[in-house]
Formats: sequence, structure tokens, C-alpha cells
Amino acid sequence: MITAVLLAAAAALAPLPQRACAAGPLRPCAPAPLAAVQMDSLLVAAQRAARAWRRHDFAALFTAEGEVRLQLPGSEPTGPLGAAQAAELLRAFAGGATEESAEVAVVRRVDPDRAYVEVERRFTVRGTSAWRSQTVYLGMRLEGSSYRVVEIRVVPQATLH
Repeated sequence: MITAVLLAAAAALAPLPQRACAAGPLRPCAPAPLAAVQMDSLLVAAQRAARAWRRHDFAALFTAEGEVRLQLPGSEPTGPLGAAQAAELLRAFAGGATEESAEVAVVRRVDPDRAYVEVERRFTVRGTSAWRSQTVYLGMRLEGSSYRVVEIRVVPQATLH
């Protein structure tokens, strides 16, 4: 399923056929449509976030000046948190785990400035051998020319043997 989603995203991001312009054949007449550029930057931001999660580099998920909300299993949703506080809470939450993978499963724009990303996380809790999986939902907001994480919700799934 993940492969199908990524193939669909890649097909959506494939370059459009170029038109010949008066300036010469196969020279683009105009830059890529803004929607294609935004979708590309969203996919890049999603992949960067998944890599940061896999490395437990939670500070890399956030910009210094933005606020973020967290909803982690077993706790109530937080109010707005600063980047450093959110990163520390995620370190405490995931610190006892060894990551097997954290892969982007879904990337979807909600409106021109907002999007969400689903990251499928597979891990073991240190000292155990049972694999576990969780879906990490990232709420993203377009600011300037890049997306930043504004919300994280972690949903537990099943224990995998």
C-alpha cells in the first residue's frame, strides 16, 4: 500500500510536457505551476520529518519560532508548545524505543496553506522483541515557501510478532 501511495504521489509530481516557445524548441514557456511546487515541497517536508522521527531528532521537526500541539497515547492533547518543549516531550515518549522504520504513507493537502502527513512507525520497546506499529499524523502549515509541523498525533496500532 505504501508503495502504491508513493507511486501515485510521484506520478502527480511528474513534470508536465514542455511546450515549444518562440525562444526555441523545448524551452519552457513558464515556470512549473505553483501547486506542483507546493506539493513537491510538502513531500520533501514529509520525508524530512519521517527521517527526523526515525533518528529521534525531534528538534528537527520544528522551527524555532513556531508553536506545536501534541497528542500522544495515554495523555490529553497539549495546548500550544514551543519547539524545545515539544521536542523534549517527544524524546521522553519515544526514548525507550528502537526504531525499525518511519515511512511516509500519505501526503495530502487540505487547503492551499494546510496539509497532513501520515507516517507509519515500526519499532520495538527496548528490552523486548515484539515489534509495534503506530501511525504518526503530522499537521503541516505552509509558511513562505516551506511547510512546518504544527501538530503531531500518535495513534497506537497493533503489536507485530
